[in-house]
Amino acid sequence: MVARRHHYLPRCYLKHFGKPRGRGASHHVYVADRDGKAFTANIINVATEKDFNRIDVEGHPPDAIEQGYAKFEGELGPALLRILESRSLNNDDDRLLLMNLIGITAIRNPRRRENIRGFHERTAEIIMDLATSTKERWEGQMRRMKASGYVPEHDVPYEELRRFVVEKAFRLEVSTERHIQLELHSLDAVLRTLLDRKWVVLLAPKETGGFITCDHPVCLMFSDPKRRGGFHGPGHGLPGTEVIFPISRRMAVVGAFEIKEDTIVLDASGVARLNGAMVAYADRQVYAADTNFLYTLDDRKPRLGASLVKDAQFLKK
Repeated sequence: MVARRHHYLPRCYLKHFGKPRGRGASHHVYVADRDGKAFTANIINVATEKDFNRIDVEGHPPDAIEQGYAKFEGELGPALLRILESRSLNNDDDRLLLMNLIGITAIRNPRRRENIRGFHERTAEIIMDLATSTKERWEGQMRRMKASGYVPEHDVPYEELRRFVVEKAFRLEVSTERHIQLELHSLDAVLRTLLDRKWVVLLAPKETGGFITCDHPVCLMFSDPKRRGGFHGPGHGLPGTEVIFPISRRMAVVGAFEIKEDTIVLDASGVARLNGAMVAYADRQVYAADTNFLYTLDDRKPRLGASLVKDAQFLKK
């Protein structure tokens, strides 16, 4: 049977932010949703979309990509355990697997796919608006297309077509195959920049409440807070940027080009700031072991996780 429910965050990653529950020791996480809902869920049921990696390519099974990711996750799971046990990135093979996880998570997620779809749709809107700006222009284009052999399936009156364009009565979709092609093309470039960065290991003592994660946990930002929030966003290869990524409740990493590798134990305030970054970068949901974590947004005082689903800053995205 071909699996239809695909995770864009691996379960072997999510389990490190949850708690085992039940006889099968299946891990559950506390979920805070931007719609104001909070609930506990099995990690099988979070960070997942139907047919997210399904392809329709002749000569390949529909779950070929999903099976490829499953093989990678089979190697990733033990590597994450070794990293967490050693509290370091000294093992080169494990470090490479972690960098691949960060790279894949950065370029393969629902928000990025929607951004790409939206870009294609906006481009189509501009082209269609220009093409139908006047009846004479549209009829001239149709004559040239028909002269080249194009035969339209329907003869739509110009006025109806123009109204369709002006009212934007359409939604342009991008095929999953195209999304995957773009993602795999981007991965090599992103991975090279991740390997070029120096990485600091951040540790969260138990009394701090620990780190959280979200459905978009690769946090890429300018190192200088004064540059954040500008018109131009940071790029993975740009100096003066940092990548923050939580690995578990007790460990996270931050990578930059200008720093030295180190291990730092954070206090409660530092953990709250990192968790605040996860809250801010979340597309829709935040995942935690419970509600006892701390977070801070916009330099406010740290708050307990139980208040997140009532926090106006979180709810307004």
